[in-house]
Formats: sequence, C-alpha cells, structure tokens
Amino acid sequence: MERDVLLAARTQFWHRGYESTSLTDLCEATGVASQSLYGAFGSKHDLFVRTLDDYCTEQIAGLDAGRRAAGSPWQWLLAAVTFDDGGRIGLSSDGCYLSGSTAALCRIDDDVQLASQKTYERILDLFTETVVDGQAAGEIRDDVEARQIAYALLAAMQGLEFIRKSGLGDAFDTAKTSVTDGLELAYAARVAPAAAD
Repeated sequence: MERDVLLAARTQFWHRGYESTSLTDLCEATGVASQSLYGAFGSKHDLFVRTLDDYCTEQIAGLDAGRRAAGSPWQWLLAAVTFDDGGRIGLSSDGCYLSGSTAALCRIDDDVQLASQKTYERILDLFTETVVDGQAAGEIRDDVEARQIAYALLAAMQGLEFIRKSGLGDAFDTAKTSVTDGLELAYAARVAPAAAD
C-alpha cells in the first residue's frame, strides 16, 4: 500500500512539478484522504522528498546492477549515458525525476540539494570505478584520469536527458548517436594496427 501511494505521488510530482501539485492532486492520484496522507508522510514537502529519495535509491541500484551484469565496462558506460542500460527507470517525456527536481528546487531546498549531491556523487563514483575497470581491460584510454572521464560521461548523460525532455522528437536518437560517437573518439582505447611482415 505505501509503495503504491509513493509511486502515485511521484508520478504526480514528476508530471506536474512540485509547485504545481496541490494536496487535492495528491489525494486524487493516491486515493488517500488528506489527513491520512499527512498522517503517514507528513507535509507535502516531506512526501516529495521521500519520493525523490526512493527514486534516487532505485536509480543507483539499477545502475549498479547493470554494471555488475555487463561484460564490457566501456559498452556499459555508453549504455548508461544513453539510458539504454536497462537497469534504471527509463526516461519519460517529463525527463529524469532527479534532474527535473534539481533544476527546479536545488537552489531553494536543502533537502533536494542534498539528495542531488549524494546521487550525482554516487553516479560519478560508479562511472569512475567502471572507467578504471575499462582502462585495466584495455577498452578505455589510460592516459586520461578516470574521474575526468566520469565527469564527461555525466555531462553527456544529463545533456541527453535535457534533449529528451525538450520534446525535440527525433533529435534524441540523433543526439544519442552523436554523443556515443564523440565519446568513442575521445576516450575509447585505440588498438594499433598490426605491423606488416
């Protein structure tokens, strides 16, 4: 029951935004009366933060599971950056719940800022660890510091999320191809051609 309520509230916040979501909207979306909703979760803000924390936990768990199941560190990184990793909640036309919440509220809400920092740091850590694995496997250039590559991957991922949310239609697929090609050129290890006999 609680899980269903949180998912319904998250969907409402995600689609309408925090400020535009009223208590009436939340009650209608969750099927729970206002007194019961507040009794269980506290204020609208508390409910929102709970849905954001749960979303972030799910996304990190999905990324981590996908990383552990992947055969190639570099291919997993490219899949994660383009949201094709399969472990996370996919992108809707509303974009990423964390990214949207961060953009709208991070500067004015300490709880959102903390959730954002913790989650993006964890993503950076996962990317960095995977880059190190890819460097050890000979898939990723080892003359570039792993954390630097992780930041480039995160920036590429967030840029793609923005394009998806913007409603540019086919631009998302074109952008994914461009990002993948650019990352390959910048960071994939190049195998030297074999010397002629």
